[in-house]
Amino acid sequence: MMEAFFIDGGPIFLRAPEEKDLEGNWYRWLNDPEVTRFQNKGIFPNTREKQRTYYQSMMDSRSDVLLAIVEKDSGEHIGSVGLHSIDWVHRSAELGILIGERQYWGRGYGKLAWGMITWYGFEVLNLHRIHAIIIKGNNPSLKAAQASGFTKEGEMRDRFFKNGRYHSATLMSILEGEYKRSF
Repeated sequence: MMEAFFIDGGPIFLRAPEEKDLEGNWYRWLNDPEVTRFQNKGIFPNTREKQRTYYQSMMDSRSDVLLAIVEKDSGEHIGSVGLHSIDWVHRSAELGILIGERQYWGRGYGKLAWGMITWYGFEVLNLHRIHAIIIKGNNPSLKAAQASGFTKEGEMRDRFFKNGRYHSATLMSILEGEYKRSF
């Protein structure tokens, strides 16, 4: 039986996170050093209870939209994508994405989900600007951003401290007019 989806994207779909996701691998992704290698996550241990608290905060938030990424064929919850720190006055948000199930890496699902949430931000939420902070070396996210029309805004030197050293990041963004011209 096919699950109900919020946004259809061919081999994947996006839907609201559900209670049942808390019983799966979601919380484990944030403990996996390879999954969180290019994330501002995996710094403190995650538990099911912490994940439940995060889930509830996202469901209650008026400035975040978090969606589960689900692979259609298996019905498996493989990651999450969202728009965070939404500023309704200035019509801006920060994009965040995580493909937690490693066996789905390299299939283009992250790029597809990136494009889907960008479409949602501009076409449904009426945002004007979406940005993403990408840790240096995270080439899959950089390629996903570029494929969705994002351009480099600048470098953020020593933005994150992780694994014993500082990491710089690239600030990527897209404006609604650029998005509408490119698609």
